[in-house]
This record gives sequence, structure tokens and C-alpha cells, in this order.
Amino acid sequence: MSISSQVDAFLLSRQGWVSASVLCEKFYLHPRELRASEGKPGICSNFAISGNAGFRHINCCTDAEWEAFRERLTAHGLAEIDRVTTLQSKRPQQPTQPTHEDYQQSLLFNA
Repeated sequence: MSISSQVDAFLLSRQGWVSASVLCEKFYLHPRELRASEGKPGICSNFAISGNAGFRHINCCTDAEWEAFRERLTAHGLAEIDRVTTLQSKRPQQPTQPTHEDYQQSLLFNA
């Protein structure tokens, strides 16, 4: 059984919130492995929500817990989009490289 399957089953059996330290100690994990990082899903990404209390299986969380989790992640994602937009607007304008289509258009108009 994979480590992900073991953690999934453990969280489901516990029914409630389980701290990251408990999961790390029980399954010999680094805390960063539990959450998504560098574009890769974490061990808990596909079956648990996370919060200040740790991790809870999605089949055991309340509607209120799910909503709080969903709203927090949505707000975080939107804030990251705003950050990229702000930083992009502060970058010096980069000259664009002509595309193949630009070159073809210039040949048509300069012929």
C-alpha cells in the first residue's frame, strides 16, 4: 500500500482533525510532503482539507469546514493572480520578438 493510501486510510479512520506533526511522526514524513509544492500535489492533496488544526479527510469534514477551506484557497489563488499582475506591470517593457507571421506580413507589404 502506498504512503498516500496509508495516510488516506488513517485520516478516514480518525474522522477528525489530525495535526501535521502526528502524520509526520506516524508515517516518517517531512511536513512539506503533506502539501502541494512546486506544482506537484502533496500526499494529502487528493483526499484531505487542511487548516490550523491540521488535516481532515474530505469525507469527514462538515459543510462549514469545506466552505472555509474552499474560500481560503480561492482567496489565496486570486491574491496570487493579483500579485503576478502587479509585478508584471512593474517590469520594464520588453521588446517583443517578431513572429514568423510578422515576417510574412512585412514581405507582403514591402514587395
